[in-house]
Amino acid sequence: MHDSLGDNPVIRVNGTSLERLKYAMHLGHGFEAQGFLIKDEKLAFARYPSAPEMTPFPTELGPDRCADMAWDWLQKSEYPRQPDHDGDNKKGWLLRTDGWGEVDGFGYQYFIAVEPMWIMFGK
Repeated sequence: MHDSLGDNPVIRVNGTSLERLKYAMHLGHGFEAQGFLIKDEKLAFARYPSAPEMTPFPTELGPDRCADMAWDWLQKSEYPRQPDHDGDNKKGWLLRTDGWGEVDGFGYQYFIAVEPMWIMFGK
């Protein structure tokens, strides 16, 4: 029997609350996080202590503590221009793992990332 995630998990979840971010972060395949890197308006978490450009944590962090850190970072992040549509927008986030369980543009050492995203509410 194989792990249900396989070798190439893909995650794409968005939301507006810390509670949902914590729930989504638990989907990540690779915890405990060793450190982080902020690049291209994304906060990515590293699974290996040898990850390039990584800022190491003093101790490994699990999904809830990574979600807390990401939430605090989002509160000070610059959001892109708001979408123009017939409705309202709210500041939110996108949590993602791209093909092969890594974050595109960061390499295999980084397994999950959070970025600012406008959440749209139509009329």
